[in-house]
Amino acid sequence: MNRRHKSLRGQTVKQVPLARVRVPVAEEEEWPEYSKRKRPTIPKYLKVLPVIVVAGGLIVGAYFIFKPKSAKPHTSTAVTSSTVPAPQVSAGSSTNGSLIEYVSKGQDLNLSFAYPSDWTVTPPSGNNATDQPIILNSPSTTITSATGSSVTGKVTVEVRPGSATINELNTGNPVAAQASTQMAYTSPTANQYQYPYITFVHFQSGAAVTGSFEEAIITGEQTFPAGSPVTSSSLAGLDPIISASFYQCSTTSCAGTGSGYLSLSNATWQSNLLCQQVNTLFESFKLN
Repeated sequence: MNRRHKSLRGQTVKQVPLARVRVPVAEEEEWPEYSKRKRPTIPKYLKVLPVIVVAGGLIVGAYFIFKPKSAKPHTSTAVTSSTVPAPQVSAGSSTNGSLIEYVSKGQDLNLSFAYPSDWTVTPPSGNNATDQPIILNSPSTTITSATGSSVTGKVTVEVRPGSATINELNTGNPVAAQASTQMAYTSPTANQYQYPYITFVHFQSGAAVTGSFEEAIITGEQTFPAGSPVTSSSLAGLDPIISASFYQCSTTSCAGTGSGYLSLSNATWQSNLLCQQVNTLFESFKLN
């Protein structure tokens, strides 16, 4: 190559356009300026296709990694509620198991309630203009005492005007056998407190059993803690005075108030039929 350039030194060389010069194929490899061949053009969408594929793969992978787990179906157990039918109340009915409506139209004892048809009541329903105390007596029945003995007993429910004196609370050192519990009137009027308290009274002459009681009184909004004194003066202003006293009978006829107070336990109050009748009677009061 160098000799060729020297042999032309000093001579006039005719310039030939490069376009007319044909370079042998063998020399194209030595002359890169002549070896550029036309390369195929890659479409733009093919250039970005790998990026799209990679990005799509990342998205799909992330979906399966962070996909929220489907919640397991919750199996709910159906709860069947049993509805207790309302007691049957009829005016003047005498069928055992049904209830009779009692109405008092006094100035103070202007009220009504429902009582078992096999109970006795004085004065008769429908009048009582002079506000006489209303006395209800249950028939005698077998009942379990606080000491666990099976005895013959009865209950006397009294409805007294607020002006009356609760004489039984003036003797016998009465105390609350347990903390007062709340009850609910079934169909209260606008004039009465719907959720009054029942206070269970224990007398000193009663059974020496913790929590035992001989009388239950609706004390309205007033509550008594267990062991606290319950006296006539502590219930001043209670109107009307509604109470239930339990007696042990000396004979099967159980005339009057029996031979003395009958002590009951809380378990008997919850389960005994006679006590349930008292509860139903208490709840039925409508005070006008």
